[in-house]
Amino acid sequence: MKEINENLKNIDDELIKRLNDLAKDNSEYWDLRCSAYEGTSLDFTDQKSKEISSSSTIECGIRSFINGGWGFVVLKDLDRKSIENGFQKAIKLSKLTESLSRNKFKINERDPLIEHFKIEEFSSLKEIGIEEKIELVKEHEKTMSSLSSQIKNTRTVYMDNGIQSIFANSFGSFITQNYSVLRLFNLAFAQKNGLIQRAVNSVGGVGGFEIVKTEQARSLSQKTASEAIALLEAKSPLGGKFTVIMDPKLTGTFVHEAFGHAVEADLVLNKESILEGRIGEKVAIEDVTIIDDPRMGRAKKLNLPYELFGSYFVDSEGIPSQKTTIIEAGILKNYIHSLETSSRMNIKPNGHGRAASDSSRPQVRMGITLLEPKEWKLDEMIEDTKNGILCEDFQYGYTDPTTGNFQFKCRISYTIENGEKKTMMRDASLSGMTLEVLNKITAIGSKSEMNISDGMCGKGGQSVRVCDGGPFVRIEDMIVGGLS
Repeated sequence: MKEINENLKNIDDELIKRLNDLAKDNSEYWDLRCSAYEGTSLDFTDQKSKEISSSSTIECGIRSFINGGWGFVVLKDLDRKSIENGFQKAIKLSKLTESLSRNKFKINERDPLIEHFKIEEFSSLKEIGIEEKIELVKEHEKTMSSLSSQIKNTRTVYMDNGIQSIFANSFGSFITQNYSVLRLFNLAFAQKNGLIQRAVNSVGGVGGFEIVKTEQARSLSQKTASEAIALLEAKSPLGGKFTVIMDPKLTGTFVHEAFGHAVEADLVLNKESILEGRIGEKVAIEDVTIIDDPRMGRAKKLNLPYELFGSYFVDSEGIPSQKTTIIEAGILKNYIHSLETSSRMNIKPNGHGRAASDSSRPQVRMGITLLEPKEWKLDEMIEDTKNGILCEDFQYGYTDPTTGNFQFKCRISYTIENGEKKTMMRDASLSGMTLEVLNKITAIGSKSEMNISDGMCGKGGQSVRVCDGGPFVRIEDMIVGGLS
């Protein structure tokens, strides 16, 4: 790794040899994750600063494994003695948890990976002063506030992080990474006659300051404020069963929240998934194919000058990111796995053991989850729908992977009457059972109308970068609710 952070220089061949000596006859598997972070956080509300901060942090996570028992130690001091002491403590903890663990298993050995990964920034974050970042946030705040007197409150959050990391394990892997992540987030509240509506939008990616120079990022605040204002004139829908067309954002929410969590293998092993024991079974109509593919390079196909927000080179356990086909032609093909879950199920890991940071333990997590497109155009779907609702974007929701029950609240929706898009509505909610919905799809949109959204996904007290998306999708007999 070029220009390696001083605090990471102790992670060398000599230290790795020492750790292997300490692990001999004491640990079946170990890994070490160390990172140096340099970041900026800006948070403005109503054009006033709530937070302006730059940070530089170092942390290291050490794991040891013995026969079903894990030991995990977090360090902030990366001198050799501290790492050795932390390593020995992790071994002691793994011996203790092994004695208490009911699930005895071995970690399946993997071929070592020795690699250096780096993202080239077109506009390096290190060369952008904090003053320019503050001006960017101020401009977005001003754009929202000045759009209309109906805009009563605004918020803009900017976050970036430059990361240098080292991963090593007992298989002989030694992986270094050098990359940066950036995200810009807008929130606007509009008010009229006592009614308050809000809109939220964001753009994020793996790369440099070029992310906020794209057309999508430049127009973010205008879009957010305009959506909040438009919702003031929207009506509330009547409840009932309708033919529903979900836009790409809502499609992404469905495949991630309602379906994706149910294929996380830790939930499957804990008997908390409707998909337990169903590999090889038909779970959706034949046209449905769902993948999780967080590999770098997808953004180039979308003509973006940066990598997608949910993409990564390797997961937090040193397993390369890869395309995992979850459903193929309606058949459930795979769960997504960490080292532990893949070892317990005796299959190969597929790069989904992810942690929010080196001070957190890896969990089974999604990366970029997508419903693959077919041939329908949105106009064709609408024309072919007699009585329905077009639902756009996601506000919040609930899903239970144990039962498949879900409920999502949409930001904007439109009635469809006799093949024509009509009245704008707000506060529409969709509810149903995941597998039933996957079998009531009657049309899947085209690649040209696909979209991929960025976000943060929470699980087990951690949040990781993700993307989800797909095309427009039409579903028969969905339950729609609204405010009276």
